[in-house]
Amino acid sequence: MEITPEILERYNNGTATVAENAAVELWLENDDQAESTLMPDELQEMGSEVWSNIQNITQNGNGVISGSVPKINRLYTKVAAAAVLLFLFSAGIYHKFNSALLDHTTSEGVVFTSGKGPMEVLGNHFRIEFSGYLQIINKSHEPKSIECTNGEKYTLAPGETYYMETIAGRNYLIAEETLSPEDNYVRFVTGDVEVFTETI
Repeated sequence: MEITPEILERYNNGTATVAENAAVELWLENDDQAESTLMPDELQEMGSEVWSNIQNITQNGNGVISGSVPKINRLYTKVAAAAVLLFLFSAGIYHKFNSALLDHTTSEGVVFTSGKGPMEVLGNHFRIEFSGYLQIINKSHEPKSIECTNGEKYTLAPGETYYMETIAGRNYLIAEETLSPEDNYVRFVTGDVEVFTETI
């Protein structure tokens, strides 16, 4: 019995006769049979049929691929674009107004932070009396000067942060930029400060 595609299909579907089943199983077990070859015109016909089926499945006639690709409504695209623009605009406004809180050069004062918290003082010259360890920030665009009660004088560069402490009766002013960036020196701030303006 010659094995044809129809017999193989019936065998695969389970509708083949007993004789067809036996012939297919014998054919599957026998490796000695010559492979059936298709003629070039049969191959071309099969290729044309396959491509025709692919074209029918993937196109709806207008050259637009259909199937699992979802169609997105233009309204949703416009809404999404508007949402992205609104987010970017809001982020820009937020950054613009809140960066002023982070920028040390947004006011003309000097901030003295002691163990009792920060205190901003306006002016160009300050006389200070303190105990402990202070953080001093010149938030202005101008140099400022401070004088300690023991007569020592210091100049604060614009926009710079300093730490000041007294060791054995001598004051030490250290610029934050010279300290290790990994450490948080604000945690050492202790004591109290009293500031007198315009006395130098």
